[in-house]
Amino acid sequence: MKKTKLLTLLSASLMMVTLSGCDNTYKIGILLPVEHAALQSCTDGFLAGLKEAGLIEGKDFKTVIRNAGGKDSDLVNYAKDLVSSTNMTFGLGTGASQMLKSAAKDKGSINPILFSAVTDPVDATLVESLENGKGFVTGASDAQPINDQIQMIKLINPSADKIGVIYTQTEENSKVQAEQVKSAATSLGMSTEIMTVTGPSDISAVALSLASVEGIDAIYVPTDNNVAANMNAVLQSANSKNILVVAAEEGSLTSGGHISFSFSYNDLGKATGKMAAQIIKGEKTAAQLPIKLMGKEDCKYMYSSANLVGTSIVLPESFTSNAVDVSK
Repeated sequence: MKKTKLLTLLSASLMMVTLSGCDNTYKIGILLPVEHAALQSCTDGFLAGLKEAGLIEGKDFKTVIRNAGGKDSDLVNYAKDLVSSTNMTFGLGTGASQMLKSAAKDKGSINPILFSAVTDPVDATLVESLENGKGFVTGASDAQPINDQIQMIKLINPSADKIGVIYTQTEENSKVQAEQVKSAATSLGMSTEIMTVTGPSDISAVALSLASVEGIDAIYVPTDNNVAANMNAVLQSANSKNILVVAAEEGSLTSGGHISFSFSYNDLGKATGKMAAQIIKGEKTAAQLPIKLMGKEDCKYMYSSANLVGTSIVLPESFTSNAVDVSK
């Protein structure tokens, strides 16, 4: 009786192992450092890209999404867990992508890592070159047309001569963008005032200090995850001084900017999703996929009339007639 029961249990266990071994569903781990509009749009685009490539969620692939909520310790732990439990990982932003690569190296894993919303993947040591050709990491860069964005300020206010920049001091890619803004401004005869924050708690105070600097005509916000998640604080401070807020990307514009010249983060994520689909289908390896760059032709002028309410800022018709109002 006991022997029969034991054999039955063993048979059931073997059947479960066999069934799980037949599961060909590709498991994708998605890691977000914090919640904000651009990263959510990028995530939605990634899933849409997989589906447009003919893959069916639940059959061909399934996802595990982890959001660190701005906590570095959770980012590290989630990265380790996803690398250990999935066939592929997808990092949103520089920090999350770096953590995934670090966790993979520690584990000795060469499962593909995709990234998106990373400004300079070479500087972030995610890849050796934009052409790629080595390793198991690839993805899409969200490098913005900063020269055009700074020129946009002159289109709106030809007399503008000083630009403020706010970013998180630990965000390397934000620092890169701040230097690019400085260079672009200098070429147009403008000066820059750069201030950094340490986290969400001091954004409001630093933004107010920046808006209060004599002669500041506009504040530029790069693709900085920490600041993007707290754009309302920047907007309130800038609006109190009637200072124009230039958002580097569409998501930040929606949540707390005045103007932008940017591409859609949904399109950025979709491009990354299609790259992931090629890997899943066995058409390409990560090393065979060069880094996807969005072009100026992918961008459009945008503004938020809702975020301008209560200010004395008036956008000229020459700008608004060629721009999209994201508030409508």
